[in-house]
Amino acid sequence: MRAIIHSLSRAALHVCALTLAIVLPALVHAHPADDSQPVKALTTNSSGALLVLKEGSLFSIQDGASTEIPLPATEPVARPTSLAKGANGSVYLAGPGVGVWRYSGVNEGWQPLDDTLPDLGVTAMAAHSTQSETLYAYLGKDGMFRTRNGGAEWVKVDNGPQEPVQSFLHSNMPGSMESGWLFAGTTRGVARSMDCFCFWGDAGDLRGTVSAISYDPAAPENVYAIIEGQLHHSADGGETWTNLKVPHVVTALAFSPSQGLVVGTENGNLFARGAAGKWKPVHG
Repeated sequence: MRAIIHSLSRAALHVCALTLAIVLPALVHAHPADDSQPVKALTTNSSGALLVLKEGSLFSIQDGASTEIPLPATEPVARPTSLAKGANGSVYLAGPGVGVWRYSGVNEGWQPLDDTLPDLGVTAMAAHSTQSETLYAYLGKDGMFRTRNGGAEWVKVDNGPQEPVQSFLHSNMPGSMESGWLFAGTTRGVARSMDCFCFWGDAGDLRGTVSAISYDPAAPENVYAIIEGQLHHSADGGETWTNLKVPHVVTALAFSPSQGLVVGTENGNLFARGAAGKWKPVHG
């Protein structure tokens, strides 16, 4: 009976969320985000536009123009914290109380993908680098879940690293016994596992709470992590790390097809790293 009530409650929440997302988009646009808010997450979409998540708002930036994308309607306590781009260019959003959603550019709407997850407490999410229907979600004490059919069914695959996961990614870096690697940013540092979930181990000796992690799809051995506002880089898949100087406290990062490494900052600004290592503002 408890399971039935839980399922009905989740279904009712998604119906209300979808209804509000359709009826209230104008209200979302009527309250633009404060530009000084910290950047919480970054990714790109299929057209190469940079997607920027701040508190309660999501923006697309391309060719110097910024367009707001209404977020899915969720409960007030929900906190979107993660963005990911799938292998086919689909965009995914997740967070505690949010669950997992996929954005469709065709009808400019969000679709919930979490009906078979134990709850909506997703603290980190990743999309498989080459398999468009495979996603990963970390739910704290409930462990790590994977779907291979675009969210229709989630299955627990692992408890995750020993320390809580704050962010993670899937990479097609060579050397895995299966299709790639998972890098998890934890409260201890960066953990790494083949995506067969054979073993989680330390990726180098970088220590501290990793709030964001990303990699270069064109050169997967290049992994980047943020610890306490500082940007770190590994050129050997997480074996060794060096600090990259950024003249700002950084909070998010992603790779853009046109601009390379892009970081978001505590004061809401965006910067791209040029070929000579110089940082230049990204305007939208």
